[in-house]
Amino acid sequence: MIKVDLHTHTIKSKSDASFIFSLEKVKEYVEKKEIDVIAITNHNLFDINNYNIIKDSLDILVLPGMEVDLENGHILVISDVLDSKEFEEKGKLISEIVNKKTSLSYEEFISIFTDLSKYILIPHYDKKPKIQERFIKKMAPFVSCGEVGNANKFSRMKNNENELTELVNSS
Repeated sequence: MIKVDLHTHTIKSKSDASFIFSLEKVKEYVEKKEIDVIAITNHNLFDINNYNIIKDSLDILVLPGMEVDLENGHILVISDVLDSKEFEEKGKLISEIVNKKTSLSYEEFISIFTDLSKYILIPHYDKKPKIQERFIKKMAPFVSCGEVGNANKFSRMKNNENELTELVNSS
């Protein structure tokens, strides 16, 4: 079995509770939990230097990502390692927009991520702040799972074929 954590914060943003990033704690977490893959998904930013330090310090696959404020909900956007420079530019655009207002519009999101097929998209599905169903439907061909808030929600929803496949992350 492959163990994956696609929701890892390493830089505090205005959306986060206070924390101090520790590379040693990330290494300990990955080792203790036997994680095979993580994605760095800070709120509305992608810091390539932070990403590269983590990627170069771990012996596992580390994916570039962001947790984007979209239409007053959140969506994880995870990129290919080979596209990390391009992803950094998209992160700068998102940071600029979100610093001026609280959330991207769907149109702004699509204008930045023009080819959704290049990304893993994981909307907050049954987790606050939740993406509205109408936006999930617009992205449906590119969304294969949704993030839920805890293991109980995961257990309750996992056998409902009318729901997205659920994903529980550490954050």
